[in-house]
Amino acid sequence: MLALVVWWHRRRVRNIRFQLDEHARQIAENQTEIERLQQSGEASEQTIAELNRQIETSRRRISNKLLIGTRAFVKLQQKESVADMKSEERHCLIDYFAQLRPKRWQEWERTYSSLTPAQYIFLILQDDLHYDDDTIAQMLAVKPASLRTLRSRLKGRER
Repeated sequence: MLALVVWWHRRRVRNIRFQLDEHARQIAENQTEIERLQQSGEASEQTIAELNRQIETSRRRISNKLLIGTRAFVKLQQKESVADMKSEERHCLIDYFAQLRPKRWQEWERTYSSLTPAQYIFLILQDDLHYDDDTIAQMLAVKPASLRTLRSRLKGRER
């Protein structure tokens, strides 16, 4: 049962992590299709309007995710508690951070295999914002011993 729960969680994290890339890919495909239709003369006003609507919807979704992620990151910078953060907010924060600091994100992707959102947030607090353990424990509403456990689990996920 535990293996099933872990598998489901990792699958969900992987799916959410790549949603921004998927939306960006859809935007590029729709823009290419609009250009092709306009050049070939096959385009109807209705088809182009539908593709433009799809582009706008994808842009709005990306914008909303990044806005939520920005707000969450500001909370981290202001050392506010993030213990009550919803799962979607955590994922948006992670997506925002991946866009904000791509080199660090790529380094973590090379160093660790399949981290949980809580582990990514811990890395953001520790490695990017350079907060001490007491501040991190307070922000995550956990005991310092839990941070040691989290740190040891991160070491276990190193490649």
